[in-house]
Amino acid sequence: MQQYDVIIIGAGPSGAIASKTCAEKGLSALLLEKYGIPRFKLCGGAVSMSALSHLDFGIEKDLIERECYGERVHFKNHQIEVRRKSRMAILVSRDKFDAFLVSKAVDAGVELHEVEKAISISPKQSKIVVETNKEKYNAKVVIGADGVNSIVSKYVRESYTPDELGLCIAAEIPASNEDVNEYIENAVDIHYGIAKFGYGWVFPKEKHFSVGVGGILSSMKNPRNTFMTFLKELGFSTDVITHAHLIPSGGYEREVCSDRIILVGDAAGFVDPFYGGGIKYAFISGKLAAERVVESCENDEFSKSALDSYKGLCRTMFGENLKYSLRLTRLMNEYPNIFFRLLSSNKQVIDKGFEVSAGEMEYKEYVRWFIPRVPYFMLKTLLPF
Repeated sequence: MQQYDVIIIGAGPSGAIASKTCAEKGLSALLLEKYGIPRFKLCGGAVSMSALSHLDFGIEKDLIERECYGERVHFKNHQIEVRRKSRMAILVSRDKFDAFLVSKAVDAGVELHEVEKAISISPKQSKIVVETNKEKYNAKVVIGADGVNSIVSKYVRESYTPDELGLCIAAEIPASNEDVNEYIENAVDIHYGIAKFGYGWVFPKEKHFSVGVGGILSSMKNPRNTFMTFLKELGFSTDVITHAHLIPSGGYEREVCSDRIILVGDAAGFVDPFYGGGIKYAFISGKLAAERVVESCENDEFSKSALDSYKGLCRTMFGENLKYSLRLTRLMNEYPNIFFRLLSSNKQVIDKGFEVSAGEMEYKEYVRWFIPRVPYFMLKTLLPF
């Protein structure tokens, strides 16, 4: 039976960065991915500059399909468009982007096994055994980077509840680059009021649009009908291939470690509840987990109490930010006619929100800035002066 210092299950952004970091620190690392790479991933594909700042390498230019400098926001009959001079995000196709991240891990010395699915995990006193559909492996520790339907997480905590999950349904709609630019150029199109705790989106890509709707699972009674109505209202064809995918909602207090196991990225629930984005937190948690594993290997200590320092670091780095994002999301959806109307009619509110997505401001600061100004902004919206 082959022996490794660490086995990483799942080759998404968190798994790629975690395995790369482990290998660079001298650990023997096995990265397991149940699909062949590149593999399809349902995602709008907006990667913020704040997220990219956590990488120690640059992104190849041919991966960047579009650049994002702003947003056009809609709510009912209100619409506003705000742009910044600095680039806010890049727009990518996740199959190519994730494959690039994995290539960086392999270059660092990670052993990659594609089309190999982890079936069971057995923590022992002196090791942890991972069984796949092909083989069994021994390791000192396992990093669970296998997403919202994580097998690894079952050995750490209870499954997500419906209220802790979002459902996204989306399609890629072919279009000429001229048509893409005519619809929206170097910005993203956001529609609030389409789904509870979520929104509809149109993201410009290379010769196609990424169009989708996402909302809290418990309120998405007929997501396909909601999505088709959204497409019709925007003038897009409904003759499309749709894909659906669950995402966790961040901001909840969850266990992310047990003996010889650490969860990262979506498997740990590290997703922004307001925007539904998790790539930034995948990068951060992947690196933090790897650094914790390196320290554990040096000290030969893999108990939950030892690994829990990782949870504390995540809480310090971004835990409070996700908590306040969840609070803001709940507040806005409790009073949508107030808050989403402001988002779709007040440039100052959106521009300040850009500072959050850019990593220049935390959600806590944004909430403290925004809430006291709501009466003034509403009055200004109703009675412009």
